[in-house]
Amino acid sequence: MTTVVGTHAVGNMDTWLGGGESRKAVFATFCSRYRIFRHSDASKVSIVWEDVDLAKMQATLGAAETAAAKAKHTVIDPVEIYIEIEGSA
Repeated sequence: MTTVVGTHAVGNMDTWLGGGESRKAVFATFCSRYRIFRHSDASKVSIVWEDVDLAKMQATLGAAETAAAKAKHTVIDPVEIYIEIEGSA
């Protein structure tokens, strides 16, 4: 299990922030916990997922249901993904 960071823009921050319960359900399929960081000036967020099952994450993020949720919550692609380098700390 590893830590992954995802960063993306949002079309409407209030709409995106309102989707918290939906995100919680989606993220529970591939990680044990997550934290969200909001850019101080731009409509961008970064999400830190912990204890990620990478295969489950890939399947979940590629699912049609996830694409629909992204559209509903105004996620703007691309979602940049950064995977922790083991032993880097």
